[in-house]
Amino acid sequence: MNNISELGKTGEIIAANYLRKNGYEILDTNFSNELGYRRGEIDIIAKDSENNELVFVEVKARRKSLYSQEPEQAITRQKYRRLARAISNYLNRNGLHGCDYRLDAVSVEIDPEKGTTSLKHLKYIYY
Repeated sequence: MNNISELGKTGEIIAANYLRKNGYEILDTNFSNELGYRRGEIDIIAKDSENNELVFVEVKARRKSLYSQEPEQAITRQKYRRLARAISNYLNRNGLHGCDYRLDAVSVEIDPEKGTTSLKHLKYIYY
């Protein structure tokens, strides 16, 4: 994993596998809200059959470091606003008005030296 894009994709794969193992159905990945300057992307869209909720998942992946912030701390107000617009766009495009949904974050820390990965699933995040 030499670049940020590769790290991000690896984090998304780890997160999707985790979600599947925990009973989520992956419906879509990398949904793009292509509205010019308002562009936003939803990393994973899944269904939580336990709650019958649509789950929009923001994945944050980082290399393990003693001095770095937690990956989920990179979800800023601006990022949250872009996610909210992308979620609204997805619901509108798919005629899903009135469905139950939530925004989750999956934080992935990869330690390439030890070959380990840690993951946190944060449900119902709102900024």
